[in-house]
Amino acid sequence: MPDVNACQICGAPAPPITGQCDGVAGYRLLRDPWSSTPSFLDGNLHFSCLSESDRNGLFFDEFTRMLRAGHEEIESLDGSPPPLTRMGLGMTEIFSGTECCVFQSSVADRWMVVKRNGPWFRLRLEDITEIARGVTPRSSSDVVPYRLPVDLGSGVTGLSLTSLLSVLGVADRYEPDVVEYEAIDYYSPKLLLEYTARAPLRLPREAVVFLTEYAQDYSPVSYDDEA
Repeated sequence: MPDVNACQICGAPAPPITGQCDGVAGYRLLRDPWSSTPSFLDGNLHFSCLSESDRNGLFFDEFTRMLRAGHEEIESLDGSPPPLTRMGLGMTEIFSGTECCVFQSSVADRWMVVKRNGPWFRLRLEDITEIARGVTPRSSSDVVPYRLPVDLGSGVTGLSLTSLLSVLGVADRYEPDVVEYEAIDYYSPKLLLEYTARAPLRLPREAVVFLTEYAQDYSPVSYDDEA
């Protein structure tokens, strides 16, 4: 089984940082363009690896199909019955440009910007609002759990992000200087590091132009009070 905590393209450690590294869950049933055998993608991807891959077009097609789909049946890896059920996100494409596409949820104030070379960005209402004000939004301060490949000792919580990535041998796959990083906790028996990492959401210019105008007339999703 592949290590979901490693980049599924290069195989190196891949701590998630919004806009620089993110993961695809296996239950999304995206066919893995980088596997030597038929398989579904399950694990993290360095966006630098994704952008440079000659298979990122295949990933883009699979990923954006999943975004648009609801629950749909797809063939199993070997084509044998019964078919599998993909849990898509049911989003609607509201913009298609030369660099990226923008998708909108029909049930929540959520959007996804997907670059044609692979990387994606999840957006919230506050992000859209900041974009409309001419401000580059930053990712949330949610705590991220990550299983390290080896025990780096209790001192791991004192490392800067640059130092941590250097120890893991992947500093060249990230842009740590623009990230507000804080280690929260480390549980050595499970090699589990918890941290926050706020990074700027560097969207393609065409997405910024579209969303700036789009936000002017957007009405947030509201839910009727139940009787």
